[in-house]
Amino acid sequence: MRVATAIGVAVCILATTGTASAATGFRYRPDADTLALWHMDEGKGEVIDESGNAVEALIEGVGAWDNNEDWDAGATGGSSFSFDGSTMIAIASDVEVVQPDIITVEAWVYPTALDGWKLICAHWGGAIVGSYHLGVEAGTPKFHINTGGGTFFAPALDQLELDAWTHVAGTYDGSDVRIYIDGEEAGSASANGDLESGSPDHDVIIGGKASREFPWNGLLDEVRISGIARDADELSPNLSGPQAVDPSADTLPTLWAALRSGD
Repeated sequence: MRVATAIGVAVCILATTGTASAATGFRYRPDADTLALWHMDEGKGEVIDESGNAVEALIEGVGAWDNNEDWDAGATGGSSFSFDGSTMIAIASDVEVVQPDIITVEAWVYPTALDGWKLICAHWGGAIVGSYHLGVEAGTPKFHINTGGGTFFAPALDQLELDAWTHVAGTYDGSDVRIYIDGEEAGSASANGDLESGSPDHDVIIGGKASREFPWNGLLDEVRISGIARDADELSPNLSGPQAVDPSADTLPTLWAALRSGD
């Protein structure tokens, strides 16, 4: 493992840029296309949107944070949100903010159960479709969308591992729906039309869906919703080897990803 070396480099870089410190962890930086972003580092109280759009989120059930040792990767201060199978996070008052025509939905996930459906982030009801849902069916990540042209989805080919961190992302650019695993495209399907709400009364839910079904079991972190279809290099993959480090705001998330993965 190269964690110690990477952390040393990170501390030097961040000290010179004055943008953060190792004690605060390594997190996405919001940009103009970030609609909502939850770092899940609060440790108590509520989860706070860091996009600048002040999207309000309400914890339903037990609010708990976890300092998972695989996630910290030797750093201090970083945490993730724990879902016990009944906990969800609802975004109701600002649903229009997180319901664009094209989209990226992504998160770092650590499942402790993968039977049936487990939803990561969704604007979807019971049998009534919404705009999108990112989830896992019997261990296989899938990203569903609903547009004026119909309902489409992209499945991954491989299953997630239990008790391990993986980055999962779904994108829709107006012509293709894609799913990414650890920053690499894992499946795609042709699609068309703008995203449709299905029901404007649906909540956006982290760790489930509006009908309060299919709860997530395990940990989630760095949940981000964007109003563009992000390319693979804009996502945050588990890096498998040393990466060139450019100490800029754009590349700090890549360095953060390397530390989080423990490589």
